[in-house]
Amino acid sequence: MRRSSVTDTLAVVKNSLRIVPEHFEVDLPRSRAVQLFKEFVELIEIETTAYCNRTCSFCPNSFLDRRTIRFMPDDTWQAILAGMREVDYDGTVVWSRYSEPTSEKGITERIKQVKEAAPNCRVCINTNGDYLNAGYLEQLADAGVSRLWIDTYVDDMKEYTREIAEKANGKLLKRLKLEGELVESNPEYAYHIIHPRIEITNHVRNVVTMIANDLSDRGGLISIARKAIRNSPCYAVFKHLVVDWDGSVMPCCQVRSDSPKHKDVVLGRIGDGGLDLVTAYLQLATWREPLSSYGEKLGVCSTCNVSDYQTSLVNITASKLLTANNAPVKALRKFAGSIINKKQRY
Repeated sequence: MRRSSVTDTLAVVKNSLRIVPEHFEVDLPRSRAVQLFKEFVELIEIETTAYCNRTCSFCPNSFLDRRTIRFMPDDTWQAILAGMREVDYDGTVVWSRYSEPTSEKGITERIKQVKEAAPNCRVCINTNGDYLNAGYLEQLADAGVSRLWIDTYVDDMKEYTREIAEKANGKLLKRLKLEGELVESNPEYAYHIIHPRIEITNHVRNVVTMIANDLSDRGGLISIARKAIRNSPCYAVFKHLVVDWDGSVMPCCQVRSDSPKHKDVVLGRIGDGGLDLVTAYLQLATWREPLSSYGEKLGVCSTCNVSDYQTSLVNITASKLLTANNAPVKALRKFAGSIINKKQRY
């Protein structure tokens, strides 16, 4: 759904001010590279298994293999943990991507390892909820999970109604032995599930609600998504780091290393050739220049509608002026430091 013009402008101003010259340099002294990562990375999105038990119509898993069970190589996993220790990571780690995280029996142990490596980080899981029950939920809480975003999928072929949503949510609540309350009804029904230790939201959805929520075309892979022409900036490459199950580093969460159409956007693999979290973040420098301001976007970015900021004179001017590295912008960046440097908690 589209944001308000004021919200868009504030986002463009904040994100533009957070861009510094080092963001465009691939080679930095290690100490500065670590500092850059620690200062700007808000989200590390990972998957440690390739498997997903669903093949939703609006997801590339409907035509790409995610039914084969494969796990992240241990050397890759250990390199990720080492990177979190090195930067004393305090942002968010989210299990998401194109797998079903809770299908992996060892995920609770992995979460504990992340919390040991980065005690101040926030751990989140995006899940379809199929594997969850009351006991499993407590194991996740004990391991250190802060938030669960549950997508409960209902039949595409049936009319999407409140009755269908209530029934689906009720089944989940019964399985979790918890209570919940409706918090959203348009364009889809969403429920806050009450738990003493984990923030839990359940979104009941299908292809109808996904399209109503402005379904992403996933780097050109999904034909039923809105046909967009990207002109606005994208700031994900400045504050996110995305790692697939095999260690592949991707420029953002919309593209995937197992698609033949996206093979050329893989930045490398964690653990191969000395690539680690810090150097992987530096590799994103090659993507940042065209995405830092308004203008035509190419390749997998050309039709992306995710965080597609409105093209207005105010936004274009703010983007152009505030990404400059001149004295007034430096002074403004320093003055607004406490505001613009506050990391988003996912």
